[in-house]
Amino acid sequence: MSFSQNVKEDLLKRVNENEISDRLQIEAMLRFSSEIILGNPLKLAFTANLMSVLRNFIMLVKKYYDVEYEIESRTISRLDHHTVFTCTIFKGADQIISDLSLIEQSSKYKDTDIEEARIAYLRGAFLVKGTVNDPNSKSSHLEISSVNEGEILFIQKLMNSFEFDARIAKRKNYLIAYIKAKNTIGDFLYLLGATSSMEYYEDVIITKEIKATALRSVNLDVANQDKTNEASKEQLKYIKYLEYHYPLEKLDSKLLMVMKVRKENPEYSLTELLDIIHEYYDPKLTKSGLNHRFRKLKEIAKEHSERKKEKWK
Repeated sequence: MSFSQNVKEDLLKRVNENEISDRLQIEAMLRFSSEIILGNPLKLAFTANLMSVLRNFIMLVKKYYDVEYEIESRTISRLDHHTVFTCTIFKGADQIISDLSLIEQSSKYKDTDIEEARIAYLRGAFLVKGTVNDPNSKSSHLEISSVNEGEILFIQKLMNSFEFDARIAKRKNYLIAYIKAKNTIGDFLYLLGATSSMEYYEDVIITKEIKATALRSVNLDVANQDKTNEASKEQLKYIKYLEYHYPLEKLDSKLLMVMKVRKENPEYSLTELLDIIHEYYDPKLTKSGLNHRFRKLKEIAKEHSERKKEKWK
């Protein structure tokens, strides 16, 4: 089962708090995934990709309308033999169409200020036309799709009333309202009532961020070690030159001490060298002071090699 399907199963456990919310969830499900079949009587065909979503729809409809219906399933070969389920309402369809104003763009329920009712509409739309990427995938993406521009604009308006920064894009012959930010997607799932899915989503995201931080730290450590190795390599070159070509008795004892410590610890950083120097030689030497001594040794080696026309690099 995909992550989107898990989210929808999670959402189906949520019970609306009032009748308006129930009706708005029904309306959203019908506006996003149904068709009106003209005739006498009118029929209303609702389609879902999950049988559990279809059962939820029927349960809500029977709660408020006197209906009779038929259920059928069919396999769509172009969708990897995916099965879809359709509930065709023949008795009571005209009442539902009239009550929810399905032929019009708006209805008497959609303009409610009740927060739970607005959430119920989003939930209904997502149940039938929503998808969300698994948090383990490379990109984060949640969307609700429709061929109806007015419905997508309304969904975007609802999403943004909760500050989700939803945007609209066109894909083939339909439109989508989508969210990309990882944290926002988690908040959206929580708002709709998919608590378990949200916890799983955020656990995966946090784990990935921890791993990424650890990897960046390792890469930084490697880069720093590379810099340390290069610096040490250069220091050892002019130390070696001085030992072979320069009268060491002319060097200050502090410089000789630095040469000795570096030779004995070729892979150490300046900070690590300082720890040794503080413990055994000079507890007051600073990092800038140590750097100065290495620069002084380099200057002496360079000046001597230029005078003798000898190369130490």
